Amino acid sequence: MRNFTFVLGFFILMISSCNSSNDKIASTEIDSKKVIAVIKDPKSVSLEKIANLVGKKSSEIKIYKDDLSSHISKRAVLFSWQNGEKKSVKTLEGKDLSIIGYHSIGMGFLQKISKKDFQNKFQSKTAIQEEINRITKDESIDADLAIAESKYLAQNSKLQQFEKVENVGELAYWETPVNALHIYNKGISFTITTNLGNEKNSREIALKLTNILLNNLEN
Repeated sequence: MRNFTFVLGFFILMISSCNSSNDKIASTEIDSKKVIAVIKDPKSVSLEKIANLVGKKSSEIKIYKDDLSSHISKRAVLFSWQNGEKKSVKTLEGKDLSIIGYHSIGMGFLQKISKKDFQNKFQSKTAIQEEINRITKDESIDADLAIAESKYLAQNSKLQQFEKVENVGELAYWETPVNALHIYNKGISFTITTNLGNEKNSREIALKLTNILLNNLEN
């Protein structure tokens, strides 16, 4: 959960009925090589398909590739577009700055993990505390950063809710309020992220995006 929450913050920042036939993603269709291929080269995905999925022109879709780390588990790709909204932010100098708002969808945070550990992340009531304990005992992490991240995890855990999603890989969970789909299959897990404002729409698009990114179904 650590990598996921960190990158969601960095980005600033679908599945209305998971039992319907259109929502099924068979475990045989999820291949870690396909996930890695998209993370390494998001341009391998048809922008036309992404654009059609979100009702935009392909020229409006921008690709962000997180290359801050060489480790695949800390990398992600993001497809974003302007949503027509304007937001006001304050600069370090105290000046008000008007910026254009964006919506986005993406994928990343691939890691090797056992099915039991993946399930424990989203169903165990002690998982967050175990992660906080791990961070505070890790001497390779700056002490101030460890404290700040531990506080963030503790506060965020009060808002997080996870719903098990059927017929998606071997195991999957939908997370709110960040609206993200966590998928496990054949010893790996990855996350589909959405920043669309509407949870119902996000749930629907998350699964369709998964199919597009893995080149399984035509949309």
